[in-house]
Amino acid sequence: MQFSFDQKNNHHRLYLKYTAAFLIVALFVYGTYLITGHSFIWYIDGANQHLPLLKAYRQTLAQFICHPLHNTQWSWKLGLGAAKFPIFAYYDIGDIFAYLTLLFPVSKIVFAYHLIIILRLYCVGLAFCFFARHFKLLHTPAIITGALVYTFNAFLLYANCAQPFFATPFIIFPLILLAIERVLQGKSCWPLIGAFTWMLISNFYFAYMLGIGAFIYLGLRVLITYRLRLNYLVVLARLVGATITSLLLAGFILVPEFHAVLNSTRSGSPFANGMHGYPPYYYLALPSQLINGGNRDFYFWTALGFASIALFGITYVLRHIKRYPIIATSILISGGMLLLPCFAAFMNAFMSPSNRWTLMLCLPVALACAILTERLPHLSRATLKLFTLVTVGYTGIIFLDYLFENNEMLFIPMVFLYVTLLALWLLHRHSQNHSQHWLLAIVLINVLFNAVYFEAPYNGGYSKEMLPLGAFQNLEQNSYNGLAAGLTGKTGYRVSTLSQNYQLGADYTMYNNLTAPVNLLNSYYSIQNKYVGQFAQQMQNTQYEANYPLQQLDDRTALLDFLNVKYLFTQIGNPNAQKIPAGFVLDKTTQKVTSINNQPGNSQQTRRYKNTAAFPLLYWQKRALTPRQANKLSGTQRERALAAGVIVSNARDAANLAPVRLTNLTISIPYQLVSSHGVRITGKTKILQRQDANESYTIVLNPRVKGKQNKQLKKIQNYELHLEFTNVHYTPMNLRQQVRIEAQTENNDLTRGPLAKNAKMDYYRYLHYHVINGTPNHGFTLKVVGPYGTEKLYQPKRTILSFYKIVRAGTMNLGFIQHGLPQTLTLTPSKMGTYRFKLRVVAEPLGKQYFNQVKNVQRHALNNIRLNGDHVTGTITTPQTGILASSIPYSTGWQASDNGHPVKVLRVNTAFVGLRLPKGHHQIELSYRVPALKLGAFISLIGIIVTFTAASLTLFSRRKNG
Repeated sequence: MQFSFDQKNNHHRLYLKYTAAFLIVALFVYGTYLITGHSFIWYIDGANQHLPLLKAYRQTLAQFICHPLHNTQWSWKLGLGAAKFPIFAYYDIGDIFAYLTLLFPVSKIVFAYHLIIILRLYCVGLAFCFFARHFKLLHTPAIITGALVYTFNAFLLYANCAQPFFATPFIIFPLILLAIERVLQGKSCWPLIGAFTWMLISNFYFAYMLGIGAFIYLGLRVLITYRLRLNYLVVLARLVGATITSLLLAGFILVPEFHAVLNSTRSGSPFANGMHGYPPYYYLALPSQLINGGNRDFYFWTALGFASIALFGITYVLRHIKRYPIIATSILISGGMLLLPCFAAFMNAFMSPSNRWTLMLCLPVALACAILTERLPHLSRATLKLFTLVTVGYTGIIFLDYLFENNEMLFIPMVFLYVTLLALWLLHRHSQNHSQHWLLAIVLINVLFNAVYFEAPYNGGYSKEMLPLGAFQNLEQNSYNGLAAGLTGKTGYRVSTLSQNYQLGADYTMYNNLTAPVNLLNSYYSIQNKYVGQFAQQMQNTQYEANYPLQQLDDRTALLDFLNVKYLFTQIGNPNAQKIPAGFVLDKTTQKVTSINNQPGNSQQTRRYKNTAAFPLLYWQKRALTPRQANKLSGTQRERALAAGVIVSNARDAANLAPVRLTNLTISIPYQLVSSHGVRITGKTKILQRQDANESYTIVLNPRVKGKQNKQLKKIQNYELHLEFTNVHYTPMNLRQQVRIEAQTENNDLTRGPLAKNAKMDYYRYLHYHVINGTPNHGFTLKVVGPYGTEKLYQPKRTILSFYKIVRAGTMNLGFIQHGLPQTLTLTPSKMGTYRFKLRVVAEPLGKQYFNQVKNVQRHALNNIRLNGDHVTGTITTPQTGILASSIPYSTGWQASDNGHPVKVLRVNTAFVGLRLPKGHHQIELSYRVPALKLGAFISLIGIIVTFTAASLTLFSRRKNG
């Protein structure tokens, strides 16, 4: 494995030919979207994160250029409100492609987004060509073959639109390895400083993975190649110096970003999701993943999907491991790492077992394909026979896998596997002068087929997940179907939608709201405030996810009121359309559109409800709960107590404040839990031993209660019905039990004719199903059907990766009910097995007492409130000592002053900014500064000084020696 840094040769023809090849494939990749009327905007991350944030960052850049001293560090449009810098740093600040948006007017950002996607992918192959020509690959077809394999694999066919910035590490990684090689050969370390700095500022997650990859390469290179010829002290000094200099230069991003990650909802997740090995289906599918370029089943993000030549390229370098020890060893190490989830979790920053690190495996695989093409004229018959044996063996493995899971996507890869093998034999036998070009042509056609099969809308193609052309622009111009017109969020209020209700077609769900004039309650970003996450979990929000901790809070009235949700948007005909929280009144609607067949269930109309009970953004309370008192409350009691007082973080903050009255926060409703088999489930802890897939459970409310409690329940009105699950545990059946019971049930089904019964086939069918679905797994859903819709408590499988969570409790809101109790509710577990949980059915009174408390909160709002970016000002007069509470997310970056004097910022109600105020008149000012940003900027300043000094000394030394 040799590198050459001789710059005498002119390689412009290489880049021109690569450009031509890229344009041909890109025409099929992106042309497929355009022909079918789709954009390049993925309906989840692209539409909710990457494009809106790119547009917002472009606006921030323009403002900074025009007014460098007047930029704000806080945004009220990032959910409840959040610091802009950590989110922009994760997505945009270190992305050099984001700055190209300055070349386009604001009206053309969507076009710029599409262009940048194509340009970024083009640069991936360009980086490979740059790397490969230093690798002493002499023939252009060989390099372009490797570039096609490197650029058009399943990982990038997916990520280039879904998460466009994931193409960036494909560009950076080859440059890092080249820069390391220069240092090992005694050349300048300046390219390494540049590559490391780009790596560190691009994204801390990429930096972590690429840094480990670079360290592994360095270790292998030194041990295998340079072990006896290095001047270790000099090389170590250069490597350490380059690393430290890069860390210093990137300090302005790394330090605040690291602080943000430590204080995010992602911190503290279980290592490898608690897994010790992968499910059987992962190992079954792993061999086929190698060449399955149309594959979308990225089990644990093992996204390979190379052109079929990859099998022969890998075989070739493994056969010649002495000639290509680094590439062969890298592939072998990677293959071993793919077998255990602990390696995936380690490479994923000690979190979920995600094999996204395989982006680095693409480089040695692509190099192996380039080497095979380069050596094509010199292949021996023994090598070709080995290729044939490997192909037959691989086919056998795929065939066995196909018998178990008949995946039609393998057809094209297997055809090209044999086409490539035949071409290798023919080109060897006939000694074609242009054999490398012929092999390149086959690889080009292979990636074309992979791309079209991946993108095209048939067979669940990827293009169906893209927004239609013009859809994003329509969303911007017509927020909430026009019902957001005239609304603003300048006074700090928020808006929301009903849970599971607000669908806009094309499977699009609005998780963020950067394009609308109002501030959405929900937000969906990789970095979320950990205190907001704790608030959601303490309120037992069943919708909690680390990346979007609130969602719609299950439409719980008290929580929506507390978080200052002033408007609610709904759509008729969709789930939960009638589940309107208390205090929300119909304010405005769009014109109702009925179906052609005049079926009411298919009618379309958007409705806007206005909330008269929304809390102010900041308000004064005289009563407080200590953490000890709050910890004794259930999720429903906690949310109900928010109107009565403030939950402080320590008892000292509650000193001399009146206590909160904790009586009558909820009313317990007696119930019976009865199986559909007629069995009553008794005991404080409910144990459901579900061995019938059709078994469900009925919750019978208020079953023949006598005396005072019966009279109280008969009078109940204006309440929200909640089901409080605690101490939830699920034990799945093992694979053998699950299959045996389901096959036996099928065989005992009397409705099937005697000729239809086939016990062996039933057993195989269920075995196949459960192996493919990873049985046994600990994921489950408890679904409850109530009067206004369906609610669920969801424990994801460990295979869900970043969205994995351990669910032990949850509070379901079944809706606001004015009079009476529903007679029954239906509870259905999703899977067979044993469920253990405690369940309370409670009514949360939301009548006169509650709304009087809300009015009292509204009367004590901060007056003359002004939100000016990261500054909040207002005045208030307090009759006694109390707490100025808020729904502004807490961060150590908040500073406060009262009448011009600094005061301590408290964390109240688990997650929000608060101030303790004495009696009197107060001029309040809150200001936000990104934590650790000054420290990071100071570190970067040191890095600039060090870099400038070192550069000056280097230049002086060269002139002196020149």
